[in-house]
Amino acid sequence: MLRINIPEAVVFLHAFPLNKDMYKYQFCAFEENALPYVAIDYPGFGDSPNIPGDYTIERLTDYVVNEIKKLNIKKVIAVGDSMGGYIMFDLWRRYRDLVKGFVFVATRAEADNEEGRKARYTLIERVQKEGKDFLIDVMLENQTSPTTKRDEKKMITLRCIMQKASTEGIIKTLKALAERKDNTELLPTINVPTLVIAGKDDEKVTPPSIVKKIAEGVKGAEYYELENAAHLPPFENPEKFNQVVIPFIKKVLGS
Repeated sequence: MLRINIPEAVVFLHAFPLNKDMYKYQFCAFEENALPYVAIDYPGFGDSPNIPGDYTIERLTDYVVNEIKKLNIKKVIAVGDSMGGYIMFDLWRRYRDLVKGFVFVATRAEADNEEGRKARYTLIERVQKEGKDFLIDVMLENQTSPTTKRDEKKMITLRCIMQKASTEGIIKTLKALAERKDNTELLPTINVPTLVIAGKDDEKVTPPSIVKKIAEGVKGAEYYELENAAHLPPFENPEKFNQVVIPFIKKVLGS
């Protein structure tokens, strides 16, 4: 039986429909800088099996918190891309004492509008009928920048990461995303160090103008737009992402 005590750590929260491996370029950089981290796969993604019942953002947050508590981590700096940001808002809503800092990446505070919800349920119907391959094609097209699309190795790696998502996990999570709460009212209450990062080329999912609203709503938040990146900045432009994020993490952990 292991006994573990990690007072503070970064927790990486992945985008949909990826898994923790989207942060592969951060793992080595964080280890080189002696920064403690944990990277978690949501149920049905990566190495995590599905769990019975429907998924909600709240249920996925509970799953993440349970994994954190297993490691006896007392405080986290959450780094979340897209869907990861939705879980971060719920961490603040219900597990505020656990949070030491936030890095919001290519995400938004607003809930889906009616058109957005309908689009997700349309995707659910198609996945149920056709499987997940078409969805992965759509995500690869919508989530990546022109620079990333020209990098065959990166595009193959992204496809492999997405292929690890289970069909059940995709369907359940699409419903959770469609029904998530609006978090706009939380922004003025966030009083921990906050960094907000947008992909400059993210035109189809979370344009910089949307992402920037988080920084504008959180007092003292820092905001950056990364070139040569769309919806997945940690994977698409890891060198610049790490240059921005690692000093921020060191500052927060040292405070």
